[in-house]
Amino acid sequence: MKLTLADGDSSRKKVTPKLRVCIAGVGFIGKLHAEHFAANEHVELVGVADVDLDRSRYVADSLGCLGYTEPAELLGKIDAVSIAVPTVMHREVAEIFLREGVHMLMEKPLAASVADAEVLVDLAKQNSAKLLVGHQERFNSAIMEIAHRIDRPAFIEANRHGKFAGRGGDVDVITDLMIHDIDLVLAMINAPVKSVSALGSSVITSHVDIANARIEFENDAVANVTASRIANDRLRNFKIYMRQQLLELDLLGQSILITNRSYDQKDRFSHNTSTQQIDTVPALTLKNEIDHFVEIVRNGGKPFVSGEDAVLALRVAQMVREQIGQH
Repeated sequence: MKLTLADGDSSRKKVTPKLRVCIAGVGFIGKLHAEHFAANEHVELVGVADVDLDRSRYVADSLGCLGYTEPAELLGKIDAVSIAVPTVMHREVAEIFLREGVHMLMEKPLAASVADAEVLVDLAKQNSAKLLVGHQERFNSAIMEIAHRIDRPAFIEANRHGKFAGRGGDVDVITDLMIHDIDLVLAMINAPVKSVSALGSSVITSHVDIANARIEFENDAVANVTASRIANDRLRNFKIYMRQQLLELDLLGQSILITNRSYDQKDRFSHNTSTQQIDTVPALTLKNEIDHFVEIVRNGGKPFVSGEDAVLALRVAQMVREQIGQH
């Protein structure tokens, strides 16, 4: 897994026509996808599809494209699709396009189950379709800034809290929020998972709304990950403990505090501490993700978040869910 974008090979870049794209599902997130694709100079937004025809037409009219109710109606008219339908429909809708070799940006999680996700990864490979999965925190400026500083983390603490927004209530908080941080932790530690223990509770919805997981790795690293969608305030932070260094990330403000510590083994009272604040230029993570997708489809390159990455995150999320179910 990786936390940095691969450098492109400019010698291989070629001039190509605009990428013909459609959006499947234009609820809150899907509408944002449509707007960013429409704003990309290398894209022709051909159409949007949604089971709600009025919604589909409204978004289509606002962006100057056509509105549909059936995603399959767009086959043969597009090169790529962005899918933002409810998670339980991911496999059903994705298969329509992947079987025809249509390149795909899929909102996270890749699918409702590990088995479904593996089917989609195989279909993409069989039909030579690019598959990028929307774990957009990978495009957060703070994450990208510290990527080269990550060196064998011993312990990671991640907290992600948000107010209940109504949307996303069809899945649990592990799928809705925690999976972002599971993906980041897996990329940072980059070692096989040894064990998972977890607790969680349903408070507002019929699914788990607040959860905590302890993930232990084969290299003895540990991650403690908490997610809540019933908090009063938004919070997204990481603490990454490494040898003589602590990285503290505010993913909302996209800022970083680095603390360096040195310790004299001969004199236990002697130690030095220094801190460095790094304020990055905040990124529009969804825009950057979409721009990356357009780039790799038009000019070649590997997806920053691959289907295999997404399957691994789903597998750990399932372990968290199973542990919670045992209590």
